[in-house]
This record gives sequence, C-alpha cells and structure tokens, in this order.
Amino acid sequence: MIITMEALTEREKYRMLTSCIVPRPIAWVTTIDKNGIVNAAPFSYFTGISIEPPLVVFAVERRQGKKKDTVLNIEETKEFVVNVVTVDNVNKMNETSQDFEHHIDELKMTGLTEIPSQVVKPPSIKESPVHLECTLDQIIEIGSSPHSLVIGEVKVITLEDELYDNGRLDMNKLQAVGRMGGRYYVKSESLFELERLDWRKNTI
Repeated sequence: MIITMEALTEREKYRMLTSCIVPRPIAWVTTIDKNGIVNAAPFSYFTGISIEPPLVVFAVERRQGKKKDTVLNIEETKEFVVNVVTVDNVNKMNETSQDFEHHIDELKMTGLTEIPSQVVKPPSIKESPVHLECTLDQIIEIGSSPHSLVIGEVKVITLEDELYDNGRLDMNKLQAVGRMGGRYYVKSESLFELERLDWRKNTI
C-alpha cells in the first residue's frame, strides 16, 4: 500500500503519522498564569534536541484556532516543567488531557499534588518521579493548523533518589509510558539491551 499525504485530510494525516511515529515520549507540562492558576496538559510530540545547551521541544496544536493555555502561559511567564509519565500516574495524566476552562486549576481538579519547583514558578507534579524545569528558549509557529513548537532549556532535573544510577536513570525502576496511535499506550516493562557497535573494530 502506498499512501500519499496529499490525498488525506488533516485528520487522516494525524492518524497515520501518530500510528507510524511510535512509541512517543509524553511531555506532561505544567505551567502557571499571572493569576497563579496552574495548568497541566500532556503532549506526545516531544523530544530532546540539544545537549549544550540542554534543549527539549514539544508541539502544541491550536484548539479551534485558538492557542491552548499551555502556550499562553509560557508566552506570559517564559517557564514550564515537563513531568515524566509512568505506569503509576498515566491515568491521572489522561485526566489532565481534557479541555478545562482557562480559570480551572487542573491539578486540583484531577486530585494531583503540586510541589514547588527549584528554579521556576510553575509547580512540579508530586505523582511524577522526574521533573525537567525549563525556561523558554523560543516558540516557533509552523504549519497551516498551526502548531506552536515550544523549545525550552532544561535548567534543573529533580528525580526520586532510587531512580539515579551512575549518571543515568534506572529504566526498570522508572517504568515510563509512551504514546502509540489512537487510544493505545505502551509500558516500558519489556526492556532489552543491544551493544553499541563500532565498525572500526571489524576492519583490518
């Protein structure tokens, strides 16, 4: 089967792309507005893009042509926190994906616990074991939808002590969850290892 993107509607393109680009990490983003109202929302177009400086990016689609609260808050405060989604908090993450009114504190609404972040104003989510505290680097508007590409610089990472393992996180203990196509998610419980290859060792 050959699928030409030009033959698809915008919704059909979304379904195909999100089924092909899998699994995707989830940026569970907390922000705060000038009145102190906290917003929490998940975005699965998310990845790291630079080490020096340490940059992450996530994409936010417009909702009925309007910018979502996450983007509005980041434009206003220039800060946000990415909270890692795990098997223990995935249902709560799903609750925060609803379209709440702007004045609703989504952590309170969904029974999540906010904790102070180290260097940014938006709180972190206690139920998440890992938090990336970020300051805004830039927002790039792309596409006809359009989407806001939010690029942030990671200033501080906080994590539960038991997850730290010689400069990395213990993947077996973290139990991160990824996004698949449609309503499907994936657990990271069936991990396997591959040795890094070096072509120079196989040449004479």
